[in-house]
Amino acid sequence: MILKEDGIHMSDKVWILGPCSMENEHLYLKCAEELTKFMDGRDWYYKASFDKANRTAVDGGRGPGIDESLRLMEKVREEFPGIRLTTDIHECHQAKLIADQGVELCQIPAFLCRQTDLLIESGKCFDKVNIKKGQWINPDSTKHFVGKVKAENPDCEVWITERGTFFGYNQLIVDFGAAEEMSKHYDRVILDCTHSTQRKKGDFTGGDRELAAKYMIASLAYEYSGIFAECHPEPRKAVSDGDCQLYLDKVENLIKTYDEVEKVLATQKWLSS
Repeated sequence: MILKEDGIHMSDKVWILGPCSMENEHLYLKCAEELTKFMDGRDWYYKASFDKANRTAVDGGRGPGIDESLRLMEKVREEFPGIRLTTDIHECHQAKLIADQGVELCQIPAFLCRQTDLLIESGKCFDKVNIKKGQWINPDSTKHFVGKVKAENPDCEVWITERGTFFGYNQLIVDFGAAEEMSKHYDRVILDCTHSTQRKKGDFTGGDRELAAKYMIASLAYEYSGIFAECHPEPRKAVSDGDCQLYLDKVENLIKTYDEVEKVLATQKWLSS
């Protein structure tokens, strides 16, 4: 949908953008600085993980950890007033820690999307919870996640993020038609453009950032109400998911293209019942 604000076309989509991992202070602040330059005025959240707790190998980089990340989140909020933060949690006690640091949107990882205690605790600490849909779960089954969050907080806004579905082993596809089914149960249905491109790459997980950009544009034809996309100044040097992440300096133009396509679709009766 296109909204109008003072005669200017504005999208009502929500955006979740940032590096996969916080990595370090320099990267975390740099990405925030660049994104705020062109995302201010939009409905968006700055995302980075403090702990990549489900890496393929035991020696995979995991990020700065919870204690250092709490300091980084405080610093980024000081330097960029009004920035809204989101990050993912893996253990119940982490929900209150990040809530106390001003995180406004709690993310539940896909591998933990059915964890009852984690969902209940997130509902206890947050008014907005974003659940990554497990790659093995059919769209209709996702309705049960909402009930776990709302059992603790009936007024909590619960989002679901599609991040691909298993097709055979080690390959993900996006079932675009599933967005309509999930929108029956969730306040927002988000498309994770970047993780949805993950593919097996030797003993590790690869991806396809060019396909991620195409997924972002394609999502406009379906019922998605937002976009999740990870980005990095130098993706090939990223701690995790380097093949999936978009180049930070290309995100602004990609979003401009998204806006232009959305405007065209909003003025055309291109779907017939």
